[in-house]
Amino acid sequence: MESNRVKRILAAVDESPRSIQVVERAVEIAVLFDAKIILLHVRQKVPDILGDPFYQNLLNHYMQAAEQTTAPLHVLLEEKGIDHEVLILEGDPAEAITEAARDEKCELIVMGTRGLSNLKGMALGSVSHKVLQVMDCMVLIVP
Repeated sequence: MESNRVKRILAAVDESPRSIQVVERAVEIAVLFDAKIILLHVRQKVPDILGDPFYQNLLNHYMQAAEQTTAPLHVLLEEKGIDHEVLILEGDPAEAITEAARDEKCELIVMGTRGLSNLKGMALGSVSHKVLQVMDCMVLIVP
C-alpha cells in the first residue's frame, strides 16, 4: 500500500441490519482519508436451468431486492458528501467481494461479522472468514 493512505474502500453490504453500521464505519474512514467508497452488494445467481419468462422474472426480482438494499445506503453516502459508486454483482459473496476489491484496487474492505445466515458461520461468519483468508489488504470486520 502506497504511503499507508487509504484511497478506495470497499463496503460489502447485504439485507441485514448490520449493513448500516458497515457503511457508517466506512464513512468515518473515508472522511479521514478523503477516500472513495465502493458500495458492494452481491445478489443471488439466477439458476441457468430456468427458461424465459421465469429466468427474467427471477432476475428482475433479485435486481429489485438489490436496489432496495443499496438505495438507502447510497442516499446516506450522498448526504455525507462521500465520493462513491454502487456495484451489484452476482454469485458467491466471498468470491465477489475479493474480486471486486482487487479489480477496484481497494486498500480496505469493510464488512460485517455475519450477514443473514447465522447457521453458516457461528463465530465470525463464513463470508468474512473466507475474505480474511485470501485478501492481502486491510479488512475491517464490523460486529
